Amino acid sequence: MKRLTDQNYYQLLEISPKASFEEVRSAYNQAVSVYSIDSVATYSLFTQKEREQILSRFVDAYKTLTNSQLRREYDHSLVEKGELTAQEIGFSSLEDSDTTKDKLREVSIDSLIQKVEETENEAQPSGGNLDLLENLTSISGKSIKMIRMAREISLEQIYRKTNIPKKTLEDIEEEHFEELPAIVYLKGFLRTYAKILNVNQGQMADGYVQRYLEWKNTYQK
Repeated sequence: MKRLTDQNYYQLLEISPKASFEEVRSAYNQAVSVYSIDSVATYSLFTQKEREQILSRFVDAYKTLTNSQLRREYDHSLVEKGELTAQEIGFSSLEDSDTTKDKLREVSIDSLIQKVEETENEAQPSGGNLDLLENLTSISGKSIKMIRMAREISLEQIYRKTNIPKKTLEDIEEEHFEELPAIVYLKGFLRTYAKILNVNQGQMADGYVQRYLEWKNTYQK
């Protein structure tokens, strides 16, 4: 498998050359949440410099693939290099409408790094509630949701602080287990989520994953 820094933008975001702008954005959000500088899932795999290089590639991919002209030029270059065929390219410039542009946002590597610094500088909720899950033998999505609501924190706020896709946060709370990512990523998301809720990270991650595995062993045999 190619290194992340050697993959083309479609391989990097794990999307089809025919992907819509919305699919590009969703893939970008997912990628950034996994490789962000404060990601628990990948924190030990890369140095800060390597991580910033990877994030920079994601930003370049996002900017290129959500701009019709840049995307056509990029696709043409991939065809010339033999990485794509003309038949594989199915992007329609009709999607490049004012409505779609309004839905896309400006991104930069500086903004990703700044977001991490702002999160680290924010005060943690008071009250010494790290043991809030202590008496729970199994951590359910409902219990996580109840704690979040008690904290008066919205999913939008968690998304903005962590870059965990809102869809993934909803799937965790509603226990849409079939929609959840691989366990290594799920654990990282849960630990990051627990940090925002100011509860024991290991207990929340391990307890929820245990519940997930029980579902998987029961319904996916």
